[in-house]
Amino acid sequence: MSDSIRIGLNGFGRIGRCVTRVAGERPDFEIVAVNDLSDRQNLVYLYNYDSTYGKAKPKAEIDGVGRVSLLGAEVGFHSERLITDVPWESYGVDVLVDATGVHDNVVGARKLIGSERVAKAIITHSPPDEVDRYVIMGVNDHEYDPKSDHLVSSTICDANAIAHVLVALEASFGVSGGLVTTMHPWLSYQNLVDGPVGFQRFPGAYWSDYALGRSSVASMIAKTTTAVTALQPILPELERRIEAISFRIPTGIVSIADLSLQLDRPTNADQVISMLEERFAESPYVHLNSEQLVSVDYAGEPYSAVIDLNWIRMSGDRLLKMILWYDNEWGYSSRVLDLAMLVGSS
Repeated sequence: MSDSIRIGLNGFGRIGRCVTRVAGERPDFEIVAVNDLSDRQNLVYLYNYDSTYGKAKPKAEIDGVGRVSLLGAEVGFHSERLITDVPWESYGVDVLVDATGVHDNVVGARKLIGSERVAKAIITHSPPDEVDRYVIMGVNDHEYDPKSDHLVSSTICDANAIAHVLVALEASFGVSGGLVTTMHPWLSYQNLVDGPVGFQRFPGAYWSDYALGRSSVASMIAKTTTAVTALQPILPELERRIEAISFRIPTGIVSIADLSLQLDRPTNADQVISMLEERFAESPYVHLNSEQLVSVDYAGEPYSAVIDLNWIRMSGDRLLKMILWYDNEWGYSSRVLDLAMLVGSS
């Protein structure tokens, strides 16, 4: 294990726990420290018994004095409100992963890097500032500069899904404009029954759209999305041509992106499929599927996106419709670790 990347996790929620499970399948990572405000016995239980991915193997353990074992090894477990109060440096952390979605932790991670307590940090969302670079693996990871890029964003699951296809289509046919609709499973900030739009987990934070306070299990809820705006620092020319909306849907896992794109050059569905098959034949990030599958069949897929070849349509010779499936937790967590390998080994 001496050559493995030592990961510190700030936040042990859905993404933090999923990153740990994915790391358990890859011998090139160690989870050495975790920080989360919730009760650690409860967190160990949630890691071991997951409603989406089943029982953890191996199970996490906690002893009588609160020491936690993850993936068969003892980890430092902390409950600090400030990311800067955790002694990450004492665990020899190579890469700190902030999986909280809290902007104060982005600022705190920058302070840790500035004080040389942490060399590299990854933010698992797309903050508007503070980070050195936004990276989508397989799209712009070649631009990563280890000398200057110390605080890096892995952006969001939706941007990771659509970026690959947009780049491929732009290179082959040109993309003059389009619309993206994402359908995303419910998230923890949503209500089971109708209620106010305040975040239960983050008091004082609110959505401006009252519809997001409605029951997450009873309706599909239209909302705004950063699926395309998150591409701005990576693909600015494409981002300016495309608009997006989203729906929160009453399912537990797996998202879908519905793309309607106006192409610059005339083509047909067969040519589009041939291009995609050639472009992504060996890709570790994008997979192509021709089977008749439904969303739950994609749970646990490690890809950023799976292109469903059954639903590629053309209206005329320039208007393209296609859909992508992606496990918004497992696939995204796989990219977080790919990025951790890139920054941790540079």
